[in-house]
Amino acid sequence: MDPDTGAPLKGKDCRTRVTIIDDDKPGQVGFEETKGIKALASEEHCNVVLIRKNGSDGKVTVNYRTVQLDQSDHTATPGVDYEEAADIAVFEHGMSTATIKIKIIAKDENIVRDEFLGIQLENITPEGAKLSKKSFQLINIVTDVEGKKK
Repeated sequence: MDPDTGAPLKGKDCRTRVTIIDDDKPGQVGFEETKGIKALASEEHCNVVLIRKNGSDGKVTVNYRTVQLDQSDHTATPGVDYEEAADIAVFEHGMSTATIKIKIIAKDENIVRDEFLGIQLENITPEGAKLSKKSFQLINIVTDVEGKKK
């Protein structure tokens, strides 16, 4: 269209094709820490940060739960070393991070701690949202040796 008269333009170079790409995606959710999470035994909670990347359109929810690994000496035991947790992490529209709090159970400060538990992500919604390939992460509850030296 001619901007002045509104009349259709004539000729071969007067048309163009426009493709609209929908870049508004719900994204992919995973753990911020990729090599394991350290939880200081002296802290009340372990904060597990989830990140949402490759899009932040709409509300996204993902279920999480703590996992006891096995019965070995270095396995954290629910009710003894930490409180079990199972809930839903929510990313509102535009949000790119969410924090899960896992309660660490206090023990005698003279006990050296080096215990592991897992945290599993599952059941992400809505359709189109994705979980990271690494939807399971280890949490290591450790004694703050550096803090004791001060």
